[in-house]
Amino acid sequence: MQAVYFNKRRLGKTVLIILLAALIFAVCFIIDAGRDTAVPEYVVSGKNGRIFTEVSDIESRKKFFKQFAIEILPESEKKDKVIIPEKFTAVYKSYNRLQKKSGFNLEKYKGIKVERARYALKGGGKAEILVHRGSVIAGHRCSGIYGEKYSPLIKQVKNGKN
Repeated sequence: MQAVYFNKRRLGKTVLIILLAALIFAVCFIIDAGRDTAVPEYVVSGKNGRIFTEVSDIESRKKFFKQFAIEILPESEKKDKVIIPEKFTAVYKSYNRLQKKSGFNLEKYKGIKVERARYALKGGGKAEILVHRGSVIAGHRCSGIYGEKYSPLIKQVKNGKN
């Protein structure tokens, strides 16, 4: 019979590596748990009340845009992934101010990968939404001309007219 030989030094390193990996996992879990990534089905806009944000398919995306009197051309849909930066640049700060006009806020999504979906609009122009876990977290419309400013999804009402 062969005697079982344990190399204490090798066993100690293995245990140390396992403990270190468990510690790293625990720290990452705690950091991620502290981040509020829950997305409501509705957001509240001070001007328009509740806004439906659940967008699981193209029909629900059409319904989302219809709230703002925006008609998308579903066949024009283009999707990709973007990461909301951990630290906002001046451009992101400005974009988030625009989002707040529609009842959104990107602050709680810093460092998170989200889906970006772009659409051509019936009658011209473009619209774009950012989606996280099946809900819209931001959006805007624009003319589609590079360099032009974005507009909030909710039009500002002045003197009872859009």
